[in-house]
Amino acid sequence: MRDTKSKWGSALTLFGMWTAVGLIFSFISFLLLANEKTKLTDSLRYNCVHFYLWGALSLLLFQFSRRFRVEFNPLKLRNLLLHIPVLLTFAALHQTIQIAIFWYFTLRFRPPYPSLTQCYHSYFGLGFYLDVIIATLIAVAVHAMFYYKDFQASKLEQASLKTRLAEAQLRALKMQLHPHFLFNTLHSISSLVLEDSAKANNMIARLGDFLRLTLDSSEQQVVTLKEEMEFLRCYLEIEQVRFGDRLSVDYEIEPTALSGHLPHLILQPVVENAIQHAIAPRLTPGRINIEAKRLNGLLRVAVTDTGPGSQIANKPVEGHGLGLSNVRARLREAYGTRFRFETENVPEGGLKVVMEIPFDGENEEVGTVRV
Repeated sequence: MRDTKSKWGSALTLFGMWTAVGLIFSFISFLLLANEKTKLTDSLRYNCVHFYLWGALSLLLFQFSRRFRVEFNPLKLRNLLLHIPVLLTFAALHQTIQIAIFWYFTLRFRPPYPSLTQCYHSYFGLGFYLDVIIATLIAVAVHAMFYYKDFQASKLEQASLKTRLAEAQLRALKMQLHPHFLFNTLHSISSLVLEDSAKANNMIARLGDFLRLTLDSSEQQVVTLKEEMEFLRCYLEIEQVRFGDRLSVDYEIEPTALSGHLPHLILQPVVENAIQHAIAPRLTPGRINIEAKRLNGLLRVAVTDTGPGSQIANKPVEGHGLGLSNVRARLREAYGTRFRFETENVPEGGLKVVMEIPFDGENEEVGTVRV
């Protein structure tokens, strides 16, 4: 059904196009021959027959040009030579049919030319010359349409390739996180096996939950903040088994921000960085605060710790290992320059990592959740 509609649509478009051309030339010829008392009906009759014939023949010419396209390579450039006799043939065919129609159905052709042969001798030469030009223009237009379609297809293919390349790069960056986190967790489990087997078993159970969530969403490059927080909470449960009372976490998440989208597993290395530098090296309790809100069309996420901070404000990414560098690389791949990822020292002590990306989501109930 859809193919039938498409064919009828193409046929109506072709009919309308040749009708418009016929009307335009009818009025032009009527105005040019106004002094010779040419009637508008005669001009319409002549030009409409002329161009409707070309409309029918253009379908055949279209098929020929598609079959023998002229392209700039040695194998298909020879098709240009093949077009020359074909265009001459189409011009002659059009002129032959047109003169026959006018001679048989238009009485004014007959008195000066009692025979069709005499009519051909009088009209064929000039009409053939004009028809060669029209046939050439049709072939050029057909090829221009083909080249435009090829150009559009090439642009789509390049965009598709670029998208697939970006996805592959994002996937590679994301996969770097899995062994990085997994090795750290397994190392912690191995340390606890002999010291506290109950904690080790608890951590193994939490690790299984985290890996299950990760595998279920392994093909997703982008998730909602709500989904990302589920991964993050699962990860932090593992770390809280490891550090016990030394680690406490506060959440300040605006419900309006939960529907925002962000790269999958983008927050885990930020929180892991805070744990490695603010919790693990110290025996005293530490705190991590995770804040997320929607701000001026942006999704803003901030992770603050109570550790020693960084010696170089706003320049700690390069010195904080794979995690933050990986996050910046993923944000650059996903958003180009449309993101902010900075770190700053907190006056009372600690480091704050701020990430801002374009907000993409729907509003939910307004308010702030504190956990």
